[in-house]
Amino acid sequence: MFKKFFTAELKCSSCDRPLKSGEEIFVHMTLPDEKKMPVGVLDKVLSKYSETVYCKMCYQR
Repeated sequence: MFKKFFTAELKCSSCDRPLKSGEEIFVHMTLPDEKKMPVGVLDKVLSKYSETVYCKMCYQR
């Protein structure tokens, strides 16, 4: 029931492919002020706070 809620899988914004560790990624994110600075595991923080995340293939297109 709550499986989807607790998993924040990092996916490419263009091709919707799940990104795995060791892959080169390109992220567009607005840096928040110090009080709202995200802290945590990188893939979870990026999936929550970034505007776009691209895999290398989609970014080079």
